[in-house]
Amino acid sequence: MGWRFRRSISLGKGVRINVSKSGIGFSVGKRGARIGVGPRGVYTSFGIPGTGLYTINYLNKKKKQVSSSPNTQINNVSITYPPEILKKMPSKAPQYLLFIASFILLFTYTPLGILGFIIFAFYFYALSKKPISKAVSFFEKGKVAYNRGDYKSALDNFLKVIEIEPDAISLYKEIGIIYIHLGEDEKANECFEKYLFKYPEDLEAKTRYINLLIKVGQYQKALELMNSLPEEYKNSLHVINAMADCYIELNKPDMALAVLEKGPMRKRKTDTEEMKIFRYLLGTVYMKLGQKEKALKQFQKIYVEDSNFLDVAEILNEMEG
Repeated sequence: MGWRFRRSISLGKGVRINVSKSGIGFSVGKRGARIGVGPRGVYTSFGIPGTGLYTINYLNKKKKQVSSSPNTQINNVSITYPPEILKKMPSKAPQYLLFIASFILLFTYTPLGILGFIIFAFYFYALSKKPISKAVSFFEKGKVAYNRGDYKSALDNFLKVIEIEPDAISLYKEIGIIYIHLGEDEKANECFEKYLFKYPEDLEAKTRYINLLIKVGQYQKALELMNSLPEEYKNSLHVINAMADCYIELNKPDMALAVLEKGPMRKRKTDTEEMKIFRYLLGTVYMKLGQKEKALKQFQKIYVEDSNFLDVAEILNEMEG
């Protein structure tokens, strides 16, 4: 069993210094209700005198964040503080303690309480003038604007954050997504490049970037990125279709076929959108390779399930006519 050490020294007027093995802390208040700051942050303590029952609540305790799925859609973006900014943000513990201590002292020792509020006001003012505080303010405004769909305002505010804190590279992902919303694909492209250079393992961002590259016709670059994906992603039907489509656009039907052969070639049903795309691409490749009968079978299978899928009906009319 480990030894523990704790000692509480009263300074009068409800103020105590708490010394323990983990560090030194201060607390103010009366018996049964106190507020303080210690090695673990700002806390409030409430209890029933004489019973030994009490509860402690840490005010600045961080909540766990749930990581987003690689398949997150553009509209389902959860914008969180860039880690580069979080590292520079000053702790709020002194602010909490100073404010609450001043409030309590206002009733127990008024002059000291007033002095505390004056110090708090100067401290808060000085803090608000720091570049990091301005960056945080612009970030908050940008986040609010994004959530209400005002992408131009969100973009303006996020760019101001970058201007103040150029090393906030993680914010380029959100800026890239905003550019996609605004239809500025080239700028979105640049943002994802900057972001992925520092965070190459972010599969969600990489997926968005791949889709963007295909959209703007940068097929070779999209293929390079898809080839860098983990095997479980590369073997998914969505990625197989995307890779095959890129090879077709690059006029490399043999490479496209090699990729498609890794897919569900023997599956009989064409019951999903991805399977329809798979068969469509397979039929297109067979046509380019001069294998008309194989191509015809693929388009026929699609037509049975969905006669209005893309231009399948027209292709069949030409092939069968």
